[in-house]
Amino acid sequence: MSATEIRTLVVTRDSGLASTFSQISGEFGIAAQRTVNTSTNIPEELGLAKYEALLLDFETVPQTMPILTSLRRSPANKNVVIFAVVGSADSKRRARDEGATFLLERPLGGPEIRRVLQAAYGLMTRERRRYFRCLVELPVYLVRDSGEDITCKTINISSNGMAVSNPTTLDAGEKLHISFVLPGAPSQTRARGTVVWDDKHGKTGLSVECVNPQMQMELDTWLDGHFNHVLRNSN
Repeated sequence: MSATEIRTLVVTRDSGLASTFSQISGEFGIAAQRTVNTSTNIPEELGLAKYEALLLDFETVPQTMPILTSLRRSPANKNVVIFAVVGSADSKRRARDEGATFLLERPLGGPEIRRVLQAAYGLMTRERRRYFRCLVELPVYLVRDSGEDITCKTINISSNGMAVSNPTTLDAGEKLHISFVLPGAPSQTRARGTVVWDDKHGKTGLSVECVNPQMQMELDTWLDGHFNHVLRNSN
């Protein structure tokens, strides 16, 4: 999976629908993955990967609410676009009540699926961007509460986090001061950080909160440029 690939999890017992939706999604550069887990209430895929959308068939999947509840409890997937496949008045009502973003009404044809995907594409792209990590190696400087300075290199950077190659083992939950310079930026980016994980073999994951909105805006603008570049080159 590329850093910008948009993914949809397809939950339906209708193999024809799954095939058609997958084919048309591909025209938009969207990868559709069908789950085989519709006989149970909660597809395990929701806890294993990041998706930008969920296609949920309210006509062929008996219990939809547990799936949507699981979705909204997932930190990575709680904001996905929800396509509800409906037919009867009851399935339409349930889909609306359960928070569907878009309704796809049977009998479904290619033009309707394309229309809805086109309308949803911007939302799905923004959701993908939220989790985009730019692979880049930059010097980054950490200061521990003890005053110890640590010079590292980034492995990747996101809007609110980074992974670094680190000569020192850090403790999960440890607070740090972070500074680095983005390529082309006029000044240093300063942030507060928290150690999220440390593999004890030279790699550390940090949550990052810029010290002021202007620095956050500069970081997000820089990331947007890289995301759009990768997105253009991957389509």
